[in-house]
Amino acid sequence: MFVLNLSAENWVGNQEEGDLIESPTWSQIEQAIRELDGKSKTLVTLGADDECYMSIGGGESGKYIVNTTFDNVSFHNLVDPSKPDAIEKLFVGGQEGNYSARMCVNLETTLLAAQTFTVSGELQKSLSWEEEKELVML
Repeated sequence: MFVLNLSAENWVGNQEEGDLIESPTWSQIEQAIRELDGKSKTLVTLGADDECYMSIGGGESGKYIVNTTFDNVSFHNLVDPSKPDAIEKLFVGGQEGNYSARMCVNLETTLLAAQTFTVSGELQKSLSWEEEKELVML
């Protein structure tokens, strides 16, 4: 498998007490994603190395944010192009944030993207991905 480790957050109060699993199975990865609740469990990261990983956040009300980087410079967001250009509030990484509704995808889509990345280290071609706009620091 392409993914070498799984990091799953677990917030207890304001303390993050998550797990890091080396050489996770697909079953462990799927379980961690399914446990995302947008409250105490808000982020799962599938890592290949320090610069290549997929982050999956949210989970509350069946809404997930999925983003991937292969170089820690360029990031790709999984999107649902059929959704309106509205704003959704989700807890990701222990914090509430505003996200485009287009970035909020369902569990089935999230699992498909995660499984493809886990096995092959690629973006699932049948899904829609958008590259994040570059942030320029002056």
